[in-house]
Amino acid sequence: MNHTFDLISSSLLCFAALLGFVYGMIRFFRPRQALYKKMVTCAIGCLFIERLYGIVQILVAGDVPHLFQIGTFGNIGCYMFLFSANYGAIDSLIDDRSAALKKYRYAALAAPAVAVGIGIVLLLSPSGPGRTITCAIEELFTGASAYYSLKHLLIPKKHMDFLSSLKPFHALCLLLAVGLTTENVIWCYQITVEAVWAVPYTLLFFTMPAIAPVLERGIRKWRA
Repeated sequence: MNHTFDLISSSLLCFAALLGFVYGMIRFFRPRQALYKKMVTCAIGCLFIERLYGIVQILVAGDVPHLFQIGTFGNIGCYMFLFSANYGAIDSLIDDRSAALKKYRYAALAAPAVAVGIGIVLLLSPSGPGRTITCAIEELFTGASAYYSLKHLLIPKKHMDFLSSLKPFHALCLLLAVGLTTENVIWCYQITVEAVWAVPYTLLFFTMPAIAPVLERGIRKWRA
């Protein structure tokens, strides 16, 4: 890609992640606020750190290393926080492990199945093993996190009660996964067309700052 385009787009994404992170810090890191909201904020913070690292690398070295590097922990950290938040704090309230919800648990397996499939596609890309293995590892964490987002999105409102108001938040988490995964595919297949890169960049630019406000709006609805 053009160096200027790369720097500008990375700066815009960094700014978008910073907006979401600062919003979450201001609204959620207060006394008596739920740990769930703080973990989601930390997930966005990880994305901010990853984008900031990318900017520094572009300015110093001209490109982001194609091997496992510090920025990789940003994306993985984001998925780990989202996974932990949904698995530990929310899933037991939504899924009572009853037979009535079995079909939704099975349907949600599509998310990790797709992630594994994309990981294999990335490993088969023409890039070197350093880049492909790094992105494939990211997809494993993506699938684990997306499983709960998809399951909570699929389960009907009658089974979720007040937690159904979080469906828009889970939808945004899935869109975030789509954006980051698309970015990995484009990166591994060494596509340099700027219009192609603009697709995941645009999705991420609007998704990252929206996650925390949408989560807060959903929580307000269940308390109303």
